[in-house]
Amino acid sequence: MAGGGDPGNQYFCTASRGLEQLLREELSLKLSASEVEPFSGKVFFTADADLKKLKSLKCAERLFLLVKKLPPIQVATHKGAKHCLWKGVHMLQKYVIGESSEWLNIVAKWKSLQDLNKEEERISDNTRTGIKRPAQQESGETRKRSKLELGESPVTDFNESPTGPHNTHSLIEECYQSKSPTQMPSSPDELLNSKGQGAASSMHFRVSCRCSGKIAKMITSQELGRAIGVALSRQMGWKAELRNPVLEVYVHISDVHYVVGIPIVRLPLARRDYIKSAGLRSTVAWAMAYLADIKAGSLVLDPMCGLGTILLEAAKEWPTAYYHGVDNTASQLQMASANVCFAKLTNSIDLMRASVTELPLLTESMNVVICDIPFGKKFKISQDMKTIMPYILKEMVRVLSIGGTLVLLLSQELSLLMQQWQKLKSHPNDKGNIAVWQNPDTTPKDTDPVEHIDVQPISVEKEQSDVKTQIFASLVPTGIFQVSLGVTEAAIHRYKKILIS
Repeated sequence: MAGGGDPGNQYFCTASRGLEQLLREELSLKLSASEVEPFSGKVFFTADADLKKLKSLKCAERLFLLVKKLPPIQVATHKGAKHCLWKGVHMLQKYVIGESSEWLNIVAKWKSLQDLNKEEERISDNTRTGIKRPAQQESGETRKRSKLELGESPVTDFNESPTGPHNTHSLIEECYQSKSPTQMPSSPDELLNSKGQGAASSMHFRVSCRCSGKIAKMITSQELGRAIGVALSRQMGWKAELRNPVLEVYVHISDVHYVVGIPIVRLPLARRDYIKSAGLRSTVAWAMAYLADIKAGSLVLDPMCGLGTILLEAAKEWPTAYYHGVDNTASQLQMASANVCFAKLTNSIDLMRASVTELPLLTESMNVVICDIPFGKKFKISQDMKTIMPYILKEMVRVLSIGGTLVLLLSQELSLLMQQWQKLKSHPNDKGNIAVWQNPDTTPKDTDPVEHIDVQPISVEKEQSDVKTQIFASLVPTGIFQVSLGVTEAAIHRYKKILIS
């Protein structure tokens, strides 16, 4: 186990790359967490919190009980050297798994969290309906939801031979024999209602393994996951079950550390139960709302709201503000309306159809403007964003009140362009900074447009004037936050509007 304190109180979360620091702040605010350590897509922490509080985290993708966090070890796994490869795999098995008592302790903590959660759900069901939901229905829903699990790491089947550049399967079988899974328990209660080591020995589990760095060049994630799973099954007497395991064991082996954890909830925290149709990744939407510094009574605008994900995240977390969504596409607004109704936020969020360059709102009427500027990937646009961006910014700044906050999610290209435009304010005569405006690419790069904005062509000199005097003269940048959207890199820009003297 990781050192220090009660091992049962140690956790880690996965997060979108770039949001680790924001997750760290959320952990401190909501859980009063200690020993918080953000590192490369993960945040480790210690907290004395029940499952309800743990599940309230909005910036986390997945949540795990921490079993181990170990420094990497040197493993001699040379290609073609059967003995060295077997010895390396055997060393990793012993190093990652450790003692049986450690697993019994962590499973006991996991069990206590599940017991408390089931009691809370039972009370909640009785409160809402006066009738407890049948166990068969609950089990059926659990099985249905399990099919939607998010697994960034390969899941290992101990009873199927993996494929890869090395035949590690045969090496593993020389030491351990996989046990075929027996009949799956009808529900997790078969484990949770049992006590002692007998309960642990009846566990049905699976291993999700991820390898990165040097070790990934020697052995695949599937192969190493199988090796760890077979050894764990032998040591603990657990049974392998891929489809609907009672327990999942997550292993990440890298050049920096070896991490072993147990997911506390089956579905990722990032999959919100109040969002019907997902648009922007919910954790990123929440991060944008968090950076907007929303206060009680604030008037918040998303002028290109799409499916309304940002508004939903903000309204759920800061319910005492008032939210307005604008979009120029009827189909997007229809789906956003369905999302708002599904989340039961019709009293908090108003939607209207309008162009982002002609917002039907009074000047300086909004305290916060927050927007995911289209990248032209998931939702296509009819014009080059570099050309129309000044007009979008001009209208956003117009409706934003003095002292208000502007938060934008931008592509890497637009992020760099915005930083260049900001420099025009201080260096208006620097011709190198305005070169991007001399030959603008006005040819649409995408077809099948979703958002169509009519912009009248004007001179380069007028464009420079708009950028310098009407937009950035009143905006003070207060932070740029790089964030990963899977295969796409983006940046969150935050500004404060000031009074021009």
